Amino acid sequence: MLKLKRVDIQGFKSFYDRSDLRFHGTGIAAIVGPNGCGKSNISDAISWVLGEQSAKSLRGARMEDVIFAGTRDRKPLGLAQVTLTMVDPAAATPIPNAPHHAHIETSVGPDGETHIEAHSELPANANGNGVHPQHPKPEEITITRRLYRSGESDYLINGRPARLRDIQDLFMGTGLGPESYAIIEQGRIGQILSNKPADRRAVIEEAAGIGKYKTRKRLAEAKLESARQNLSRVFDILEEVGRQANSLKRQASKAKRYEELRTQMLGHLRRAVAGRFTVLEREATKLALDLNEAQTAFQGFSAQVQEKEVEHTSTQEACFKTEAALTSARSRVAELNLESERTRGRLEMQAKQIAAIDERLTTGEAETQNLEARHQQENAELQAHTQTLAQLETASATARENLQAKTAERDALQTSLRARERAIEVSRQQVLRLLGEASTLRNQLAQIDEYLAGMERDSARCKREEEAASSDLARMEQMKKDLSTRLSARQMELESLADRRRRVEEEIKQRQASTVAARARLEEVRGALSRQKARKDSLEEILSHRSYTTESVKRLFEHEPVEGFKPAGVLADFVEAIDPAWEKACETFLHEELEYVVVNGWAEAERGIELMYAESDGRATFLVHLLVGQASACPEQSTGQAEACPTGVAGRLSDTLRLTNGLAAAPQDLAPRLSRCFLVSDRATAQQLAITNPDCYFLLPDGVSYHGHAVSAGRKTGGGPLALKRELRELNLQVDQRQRETDALAGEIEELERSTSQLREELEHVRHLQQSQEKDALALDHEQRKLAEEFTRSGSRLSVARLELERLGREDSRARAQREESQRVVAEKEQARFEQEKELEAARAEFERMQAQAHSIGEEHAALRADLAGRDERLRSEKAAAARLEAQLSHLATRRDELARELERMGVERARLLADNIELDRKAASLAEATADAAAEVERLATEETAGRAALLALEECLKALRAEAQTAQDRRSELEVELVKKQGDLKYLDETSRKELNVSASDVAAGESEASDAEEAEQRYQEIRAKIDALGPVNPQALEEYREAQQRYDFLNTQRQDLLDSIRDTEKAIHDLDIESRRRFKEAFDSINEHFREMFRTLFGGGQGEMRLTDEENIGDSGIDIMASPPGKRLQNVALLSGGEKSLTAMALLMAIFRYTPSPFCILDEVDAPLDEPNIQRLTRLIKEMSETTQFIVITHAKRTMEAAQALYGVTMQEPGISKLVSVRFEPVDEKGTQVVELAAV
Repeated sequence: MLKLKRVDIQGFKSFYDRSDLRFHGTGIAAIVGPNGCGKSNISDAISWVLGEQSAKSLRGARMEDVIFAGTRDRKPLGLAQVTLTMVDPAAATPIPNAPHHAHIETSVGPDGETHIEAHSELPANANGNGVHPQHPKPEEITITRRLYRSGESDYLINGRPARLRDIQDLFMGTGLGPESYAIIEQGRIGQILSNKPADRRAVIEEAAGIGKYKTRKRLAEAKLESARQNLSRVFDILEEVGRQANSLKRQASKAKRYEELRTQMLGHLRRAVAGRFTVLEREATKLALDLNEAQTAFQGFSAQVQEKEVEHTSTQEACFKTEAALTSARSRVAELNLESERTRGRLEMQAKQIAAIDERLTTGEAETQNLEARHQQENAELQAHTQTLAQLETASATARENLQAKTAERDALQTSLRARERAIEVSRQQVLRLLGEASTLRNQLAQIDEYLAGMERDSARCKREEEAASSDLARMEQMKKDLSTRLSARQMELESLADRRRRVEEEIKQRQASTVAARARLEEVRGALSRQKARKDSLEEILSHRSYTTESVKRLFEHEPVEGFKPAGVLADFVEAIDPAWEKACETFLHEELEYVVVNGWAEAERGIELMYAESDGRATFLVHLLVGQASACPEQSTGQAEACPTGVAGRLSDTLRLTNGLAAAPQDLAPRLSRCFLVSDRATAQQLAITNPDCYFLLPDGVSYHGHAVSAGRKTGGGPLALKRELRELNLQVDQRQRETDALAGEIEELERSTSQLREELEHVRHLQQSQEKDALALDHEQRKLAEEFTRSGSRLSVARLELERLGREDSRARAQREESQRVVAEKEQARFEQEKELEAARAEFERMQAQAHSIGEEHAALRADLAGRDERLRSEKAAAARLEAQLSHLATRRDELARELERMGVERARLLADNIELDRKAASLAEATADAAAEVERLATEETAGRAALLALEECLKALRAEAQTAQDRRSELEVELVKKQGDLKYLDETSRKELNVSASDVAAGESEASDAEEAEQRYQEIRAKIDALGPVNPQALEEYREAQQRYDFLNTQRQDLLDSIRDTEKAIHDLDIESRRRFKEAFDSINEHFREMFRTLFGGGQGEMRLTDEENIGDSGIDIMASPPGKRLQNVALLSGGEKSLTAMALLMAIFRYTPSPFCILDEVDAPLDEPNIQRLTRLIKEMSETTQFIVITHAKRTMEAAQALYGVTMQEPGISKLVSVRFEPVDEKGTQVVELAAV
């Protein structure tokens, strides 16, 4: 069994410094000291480190109260720490119990910590060095608890962090657990006896070691409840997972078929992509070669332009350099003029400084004479103050001697007063002793009265208990019927919830199938929308960059914004074909007109022409038009000059076109040829009409036009601007339609998901309701069983109440007789106190007379002291005046020296300024010459700049001619670029389709196909298989994996279900075994402790009878414990009727009986002997000595008998208010005369 070896306390309650108490072996150790010095704080510290959680038990309101709160001279601490060291007695050397010289050594370390250690003079062969190791030995265990003022708390075992639970488990069953019986303070003695029977049972259970079984049972019951809840959840999940697995099995079969078809479909798609890519790449390569040839021709003309541009640039740079030099020369002239002005300004400023210095030299000489006169005057005043100071010092010394004589007379009288005051205190203590004895007797009377009142209350309570028990029996009978009805209702509700749950699950399946179908349709629509958007972006890019126009037109629109030139677009931007059949013919006939640059006025057209000549090669036509709201000034000329339609034509070309975007003219006004162009359906008619109408144009649907004897035809590569715009309009409509369809499908899916989510929430709600109803049904069943048990206990309560009423009647008579005897003794004590108080009044009168005499002498003393203070004050005043004059003299001398140095510096500065003025005059003449030279250079550079400008204008005219020749080559290149962009757009769309469907680029697909394939046939097969996939309907692509996971989860849950069933069965068996073992241990402990209690009671009382009884012997598992006691000469009675001393002895008998059955590692008794008289203390100490052979006792006491029984004493004092300190205590053995000496020395 472990024994207490050492206690380290720091910052706990009144222990400010670190205090170290060391205990050796078994035996008795006593802690002594005056009241309020902090002895009980040691007991509280040990309880606290063992895990005490109640601040009230530690005599505080909050747990923070155990931290040192500070005193008048000490600040509060932020940490309380207590460390407990236990040692195995097999490895420790016990302190012998035989009488020997024992003492305690106390030392203060360099850090201010107090260390106290008990030593014994052992025989020569004993090993008792008492060394405390720095780290726990293998046979030691160290428990530490820390508490910070912030609320944080730490527990440590052997220096390693631990939990409170670990410490409680460590000491469970040793008497040091939560229901500790090894630490007993004075209030706990009465509490053990006055506790409820159930609370007394807890102490016996702690001794029997049942606490760990109860803890295991609580954990097992919690585990059992958790397992049952888990089992219920597992059953629900198993049912749900089973249904999911069956559904996923069907979906997996469908998904497998889908994957097979999809593999075939992707194979055909690869061949179609590869064939289409090969064709497009071949056409794009040919266009690229043609584009390179056009680029070469364009580059030839561009090279000539660049040569002239280089020459133009070099000439322009020469002009820029001349301009820069001219600007620099002009800046130089300005700088020289500025420097001349600065020089003249400095000359004027320094002349003013010289005049100011001359004035300061004159005033400085006058100030020097004034300072010399003040120095002589204050030196004379200082000598006069020195003479007065010597006279005041002589008078002050005489007054101080008179004060000392009066002080000696006052001190002698105060010594007599203190002696008289001590005599009065002795008398007052005697009065207080008598008053205390009378008060104790009155307290006993009050206790008896309270006991009688308590018996009356107990009688009333027993009657109420009897009535309540009868009422409870009737009430519980009715409750049984109600519980049966409620249980039946719960079963019906559970069946209804199961039906509702099946309906909701079926509806969720339907919603999920609809969602999968809608998602498949949405993906199909999104794919089509993506392809249409790609084509739309390609068309918008071609139209926005006007790739169908010449390079010169494109450059005009790509040019940076220029003031006065903001073209509205080209004519093609404002024209649309009404009849698509004539669209291509219009583009061919109006090829040049469609590239007209539309401007807002003639000034803007002129500005465009200037830009063409200045920066562009090629040619452009500008079309001046009127916007809507700016009607023509001559409306009768706009449309009235149209040619009449010849016979045999289908109509006018102008009738197949319309203008948009705010263009306010008729088509024939913007392109005059339109008014003379007619539509013809066959070539023969066109030829005949052309001859008869030579001024008109006759246009066929394929683009061939006849004009007089000329016929024009040609084929344009790719679509023209009108076709591109029409296709873009159609794509916009299609994209809008697809977007609306996408939004509708997304909304449908969202609605399906929302309704599915609501159904899932409803399903979860039904599940929770099922679980709640099942729990309620289990609770009602449990309540039925509990009600049956309570019915049985109520019957027992009725019997106990009737027996208790009989016992209370007998106890009332005995208590009233005891009350009369106590009243007689109180009267005798009051008479003795009255006589002692008379003597005390006489002594106080003599003391007051001496106080008056002392007051008179004190007044004389005060007068002398006031006179001395006045003389000292005058002396200090004269000294201060003399010091002030000395400081002023020093200041005057310093100021005189500083003034002399200042005048010297000013003379030097005046000479420097005169020399600087001569140098500035020479600099001004030099600056005037330099300014004249710089002005001549400015005139020369201005002439060179004029000549350079003329050469630059001639080069610019030559450049304009070369750029016009390069324009034609650039137009051809632009046409080829448009065709190449279209092919590249088709390749891009094909590549995007390939990446989306095949997750690989089109080029990689073509490279992977070893043989050439028919793209059209592959496309047809792709569409056929795609139709088969669509016919399958919604497919869950993850079904195969989900089915495998669901099956694995089902198997796992089934295994878990069986494990839970096995665990519940094993846990129920373990709880049953724990109940049996707990009852057996309690019965064994109760019988043994009861026998020891009878023996200890007779030992402490010198006879008599004491025993424990079970309140319900039929229910030993939950029965409380009553204590019956019969001191010698009294009948067997309840312990509540015993006196304070008898209660203490009875409680100690019970504790000793518990220690006899289950010895604790140590026992702390905190002033439990306070209510005992000398004979009872002697019997108690004798018993403690016997028990100390197996249990280590630490006793906090004031009783001499208890101190004599101790092998070691620990002294506690409070030398500094609020700070507990340990003291050195020497305890000598009994001498030959039978005298025992205890010496206390403060550290």
